[in-house]
Amino acid sequence: MELYSPPDLGGALRFIEHEDKHVTVIASGTDLIPRIRKRQVAPSILLDISSFKEDLRYIRQSGGVTRLGALTTVADLQESPVLDGRLSIVREAAELFGAPQIRNVATVGGNICSASSSEDLIPVFMVLGAQLKLLSAKGARTVPLTDFLVGKRETSMSPSEILAEISFEPPAGHSWTAYEKMGRRNMLIIALVNEALSLTMEDDLLTIHSARLALNRVTGKIPAMAVRTSEFLNGRKATDETIAEAQKVLAAELALTGDFRASASYRTELAQAYLKRLIQRCHRKIEGSS
Repeated sequence: MELYSPPDLGGALRFIEHEDKHVTVIASGTDLIPRIRKRQVAPSILLDISSFKEDLRYIRQSGGVTRLGALTTVADLQESPVLDGRLSIVREAAELFGAPQIRNVATVGGNICSASSSEDLIPVFMVLGAQLKLLSAKGARTVPLTDFLVGKRETSMSPSEILAEISFEPPAGHSWTAYEKMGRRNMLIIALVNEALSLTMEDDLLTIHSARLALNRVTGKIPAMAVRTSEFLNGRKATDETIAEAQKVLAAELALTGDFRASASYRTELAQAYLKRLIQRCHRKIEGSS
């Protein structure tokens, strides 16, 4: 395979625009390189964007919006004071990501573009309503993360585009976020269930104003929103009875498959247990911060 390292971001975009063959973008390669070694993929041209840190590695807040450059590392997420309070869900996910060596190099953009159920950050960004900024030589466009994933290892990004930025607004009002993940060991985990929730309560702190629930798998092998379960929770009291009914709705919404890691029934039961835990955690945080 060929490797091209352009001098700047503009050069990278022009290269993709005019190259006849399919170009595969690489930064740290923590996902791509193992797949190449296993002969799962065989890129003909690799475009190395790892040197564009001034353009694509940052964590900023402006105008009430949090912005992450695509080359921001998972370790950067752990260390940033911006990702605190209602955004601590991002840090929670980062702390359970891989191992320290991987967190130091794995990038936010790479995790999203890998588009599979093993990518821990995607459900977190989904419940935050993340928007993705895609760049090409012709300009920029923004797409919701929920529309970006179209299948396992498939995205709506065109061959001439690069993911540049992930942005989202911190939850406001009586809101909180929480995250849970289960694997078969404590480090380097491929999640059996990876679940995130953003919960907003009404002023009475008893009624759920809105809920956004996402998992690493819902009906396919890519992360997605649990839309039916989220809609069921909206407008209901945050009682044990409501949670129990929501668990049943979630079980009916999930269409999971088993593998050598866990059966479908075990994954479903775990997702139900996590739903209860996430709602209770968020509700307690909202009550304590109000």
